[in-house]
Amino acid sequence: MLASVMLAQTFRSATTMVGAEALVEENGRVLTGLHAEDFTILDEGQPQPIAGFNAESGSIRLVLLLDASGSMKPAARQLAQTGMAAMSVLHPDDLVALMTFDKKATLRVPLTMDHPAVIEGVSKAAAKSLGGATDIYRALSDAAKYLGPTKTSPNVILILTDNAARADTTEATALRDLWAASAAVDAMVVSSAPLWDEKVSQSLGGLKIQDVRRIADQTGGVVQQTPDVAAALQATLERSRTRYSIFYRQPEAAPGTLRHIAVGLSAAARAKHPTATVRSRTAYYAQ
Repeated sequence: MLASVMLAQTFRSATTMVGAEALVEENGRVLTGLHAEDFTILDEGQPQPIAGFNAESGSIRLVLLLDASGSMKPAARQLAQTGMAAMSVLHPDDLVALMTFDKKATLRVPLTMDHPAVIEGVSKAAAKSLGGATDIYRALSDAAKYLGPTKTSPNVILILTDNAARADTTEATALRDLWAASAAVDAMVVSSAPLWDEKVSQSLGGLKIQDVRRIADQTGGVVQQTPDVAAALQATLERSRTRYSIFYRQPEAAPGTLRHIAVGLSAAARAKHPTATVRSRTAYYAQ
C-alpha cells in the first residue's frame, strides 16, 4: 500500500496522471505475473507511454451494493450467513462499505477496515422486509459519488442484484459518475433466469431496461450469474481486488473533457496469451 501511495503522490506533484485498473483473464482464470511492457494503452486512439505500473494487490476501497428487492431476500440471507468466510480473502487494510438500494442507495456501513461490521450490517438488512422497485443505475451512481475519486487505492463496487430493473435513470448518468470516480463495477447477478437479451427492446412502458452487464463492460468489471451466493462470493471478491494499476501522463485536454481509453496487451504478450481478455474502464474526465 505504501508504494502505491508514494507513487500517486509523486505523480500528483509532477504532472497530471491518468490511472487505469486492468483485470486480465484467460481461460476463466485471472492472469497474474504480467509486467508494464506487456500492456498498451490508447488515449483517444493515440498510443501513450506507460509512466507507472503496479502489479501488486494493494489495498482497495470496496462498496458492497445489495439489491433490496423482494426477490433478493434469499441471497441476502446467504450473504449474511457466509459472507464473513468469503471476506477472508480481503486484506486487513481494505476499506469496505455496505449500501442497500431500491429506488436509491442507502449507506448502511461507512467505509471501514472492520469487515465483521459489514457482515453484521448485511444481517440487519436481511432481517428487514425487502421489496419495492429498484433503480440499478441510480444506485451505482450513488455508490460512485460516495467513493469519490482517489489516487491511492482502486475503487470497486460489487453489486449483488437480480438485474431486474426498469427505471428512468440512464446508463449515461451512471457511467458519468463511475468514470469520474474511477470505479470498476463487478456484479453478481443472483438469478437463474435468463439475462436480458440484446434484442429486447430498450424501453418497456416508458421505462428503460437496466442491464448491469453494460456498465461492467465499460468500467472494467466482470459479471457472474449465479443463484448461489455462498459458492461465488469469495472468488468474486478475490477477482475484484486482483487488478494491474497502469499510469500514463494525461495528454493536453480541457478540464472536464470526456476522453476515451483502451487498455490491451502488447504484441509479445498477446502471442503468449492469445485468448486473454483485458477489462478496464473505457473513459475518464480530464483534469
